[in-house]
Amino acid sequence: MDYIEQFGFHWFWFGLGTILLVIEAMHGKFMFMAASLAAIAVGILSHLFPYVAFPIQILFFGVAAAVFIWMSRIYLRERADKVQQQQELLTQRKYVGRELTLVSPIEKNHATQDVDGMVWTLHGEDLPAGSRVKVVDMGEGWLRVERL
Repeated sequence: MDYIEQFGFHWFWFGLGTILLVIEAMHGKFMFMAASLAAIAVGILSHLFPYVAFPIQILFFGVAAAVFIWMSRIYLRERADKVQQQQELLTQRKYVGRELTLVSPIEKNHATQDVDGMVWTLHGEDLPAGSRVKVVDMGEGWLRVERL
């Protein structure tokens, strides 16, 4: 501990922040990134206020890491929701308006069909296999079709 005090605690925090960034580069879950930011923040504060005791710095690191992790989870959740909405819009643009040839007949208003490597449930009026249909609406795992 005396060795660390000789050079200043801020170097300890900057080193810890660097180690956590390296772990984040291998892990990729943003948890170590948040802890690294907390360590760097404590390092800056330790450099600006060298008289603050090391146990207080550890306490501040714990609180700052918890806050940064909480904030990153909120940010990532919102970001994941936006990405999912964008993917749904792209998927809808990809299938709505598309014309298909039925491989199996639509019976009792539904059938299943492989479209682009995904099995979809088709909803629409009863039609024989080989009929041409157009996708008019879609949802999670289903396509509503109409006869052409």
